[in-house]
Amino acid sequence: MQRPVIALLFPGDMGTQIAKELIKHQFKVITAGEGRSPRTLQNIKNAGIEDAGSLQHVVNQAEMILSLTSPEGSLIIAEQVVSCLKNTDNRPVYVDLNSNTPAAALAIEALFSAIDIQFINGAVMGASKDIPDHAALVVSGMYRHLLIDLFSTLFTIKDAGEKTEAASAYKLLFSMVNKGMNALFFETMTAAAHFGILDELNESLQVFIPGTYQDLTKTTPTYPQHIFRRIDEMKGLTEMLNSENLPSVMASGTAETFERVYQSGIFKDEHFEGVVETFQSFKKLK
Repeated sequence: MQRPVIALLFPGDMGTQIAKELIKHQFKVITAGEGRSPRTLQNIKNAGIEDAGSLQHVVNQAEMILSLTSPEGSLIIAEQVVSCLKNTDNRPVYVDLNSNTPAAALAIEALFSAIDIQFINGAVMGASKDIPDHAALVVSGMYRHLLIDLFSTLFTIKDAGEKTEAASAYKLLFSMVNKGMNALFFETMTAAAHFGILDELNESLQVFIPGTYQDLTKTTPTYPQHIFRRIDEMKGLTEMLNSENLPSVMASGTAETFERVYQSGIFKDEHFEGVVETFQSFKKLK
């Protein structure tokens, strides 16, 4: 059976891993390298993705477009794709896999519905290194079966239902648990550094709550590279909860804690191997 052409916008860490899995299963994966950073161009080459050059050339060829950029960039990319679609008869399915707010997901859906393009809202649960075995794609909307049927043997897929915004709410609420835990520990380590007891407290936490501490090893070392995105995600969750008149103290507090850590500069240019090294960086705050 002929595999459809998949466009991936754009191959960062997550997109590259998804592309590699698709290519391994004989999908043709294309992207638009025009104007992208040297790092993205290297990702394209390393993954075996076909660089079609311009976004217009990609839109002309693709049968399904996967948007994997960032929440703040997802609407911009969607608008650019819509502009390109007006210059072609091709009608690809558009899948947004960014951690958008429900409101943003609905806004993007409206763009594509206006030109009769099938839209699937989604998000990725897990880190790029967990693709494909320990991560999952969460999808929602009336056309979600198109992705489920195509990729169900490649990836773990969670069906969030027919409401377009459901996948966004699912991802944001799930994120609140692990990111809230990180924020709790970051706030704790900030205070521990202030009182000069950071190493001692860190050691006691490992002894008395080893299971929780082990859980932190999965996410904490990634914060130097991704904390800015985490801030946006938690701000988005806060907006979602406020719009539904739901409690948002933890979400807004998590965003604020991450913002303070980001502004402190203790993670700048760092690449930690583990949770202990990450927490030790809080010594810089003394």
